[in-house]
Amino acid sequence: MKIAVDAWGGDFAPREILQGIKSALSPDYVLVVVGSREKLLPLYEELGMREQDFPIEDASQVIEMYEHPADAVRKKPDATICRGVKLLARGEVDAFISAGNSGAVMASAWLSLGGLAEIERPAITALIPNVQSYTVLLDVGANVDCKPKHILHFGIMGAEYAKIVLDIPSPRVGILSIGEEEGKGNELTKAAYQLFKERRNLLNFEFVGNVEGQNIVDGKVDVVVCDGFTGNALLKFGEGLIEFIASSLAREFQEPYLQERLGMFWRKLDRSEYGGAPLLGVEGICLVCHGKSKARDIRSAIFRARELVEKGILHKIRERLSKLGFEK
Repeated sequence: MKIAVDAWGGDFAPREILQGIKSALSPDYVLVVVGSREKLLPLYEELGMREQDFPIEDASQVIEMYEHPADAVRKKPDATICRGVKLLARGEVDAFISAGNSGAVMASAWLSLGGLAEIERPAITALIPNVQSYTVLLDVGANVDCKPKHILHFGIMGAEYAKIVLDIPSPRVGILSIGEEEGKGNELTKAAYQLFKERRNLLNFEFVGNVEGQNIVDGKVDVVVCDGFTGNALLKFGEGLIEFIASSLAREFQEPYLQERLGMFWRKLDRSEYGGAPLLGVEGICLVCHGKSKARDIRSAIFRARELVEKGILHKIRERLSKLGFEK
């Protein structure tokens, strides 16, 4: 197995990315580092890394966070993101990870890999801590506007992801809405509800209907689906709220014992514990990491990528989609 990692992705690249790659060294896979060889080799020497252990895929360009994704992908074909995705498209690696411009990762993946089976829109998938374990939330930013069929596809992909990462045989899947009743929500959620209901017997999960925001964290549901506009706003609010509460409690409770207990609690909310967010729906395994990712985030993302490859998530999604009964 080979996993490619974008060395120039994120605010703390390339040093933190390389440290995460180094910490994930294993005989079970090869980690390919995508970036400028000229700039990487001095860092390799400084960090005690060898190119025979971490082969370099030379890439002369970098897509910056502020650049327009589609334009940058067209103008910078030798960017680390584009080169990494092309390795995946050619079958030279089994997965690709980047903490860079997430829109560029999505654009490059969609152009080079194409959609998986009948998927029309990919989805970025996040794990949100709940009172029991985690809730899978998607889409969290790939699609601002969606059709009902896209929401159904998100449910299928999210369920397969939950089976793998949460070890749940039959995940409970709900549509994010403003009330649990069947008639609640906007036109998108109401139409999506009917699609789920009509195909209930063909699905790979337990459809629980509409769910509300609090159900993401109360353990009532395992997978929550929504359009990317709603999901991204929800995710950013949650990240900001966690940071606000963490800083407030740190100022309020200074005792070492309490600080230690708080630290144990915050570790469950730390994104570095579960790695990157997979871009589900493309014909390949791509993980998008947070722009502020550090070494632990990258290490966890590598472990997650390995798990998704080994457990055949692409095949499982294809298999379930083939039974749905409608075309693109």
